Amino acid sequence: MEVYDRRDGKVLTSLDSGEPFASMSVVKLLIAIDVLARGDWTLPDATTRQQLTQMLSTSDDDLANTMWVDGGGSSIVTRDATLMGLSATKPPDDPGQWGDTQITAQDMVTVYRYLMDQMPASARDLLYNALYHATETAADGTDQFFGIPNGLPNTTWAIKQGWGSSGSSACFNTTGLLGKDSRYVVVVLTSAPLAYYRSLDDALTAGTAQLASLVAA
Repeated sequence: MEVYDRRDGKVLTSLDSGEPFASMSVVKLLIAIDVLARGDWTLPDATTRQQLTQMLSTSDDDLANTMWVDGGGSSIVTRDATLMGLSATKPPDDPGQWGDTQITAQDMVTVYRYLMDQMPASARDLLYNALYHATETAADGTDQFFGIPNGLPNTTWAIKQGWGSSGSSACFNTTGLLGKDSRYVVVVLTSAPLAYYRSLDDALTAGTAQLASLVAA
């Protein structure tokens, strides 16, 4: 877990921020960044822009599958790690399982800082607006308002969530930008034995709610 204050340029709190977790659908943000980077940050055609938006806002797996294959699978993660200086983000052992991409809270803070502070404005706005308009119900029917949305409801946010299973573990991740001018980056990654799959989202929301005092301003 890590909370970063973009305005003051400092980490507000951190716990095991270098520990790797399976990304689940959080990797879709990396896929989207790679699509734009490979196009030299020139906005793609309207259809591709709509697909990127849908993949992020509704966490659409079918679109992610297509873009993952088109981008060379694991090469996407390798390129993003080089582009953004991600020290611990690694491709999945099975190239076909993009949700098993390994991420850390520290690296994901770096991703959001790159998105907001280094990406060309048109590309940044495309991705930010998709995250800002994340739908309550994901493409697969999951309620994706666990973590940041339900735990920190009294602020503005732009999020990318992740959920699913990796081997014998359940994984729920909440990541995003919060507050006026997207001042805060909040990343909380979790895993637990698969038996806790149905309750891990509520536990993540309760834990994320404890960060409210840090992102109140």
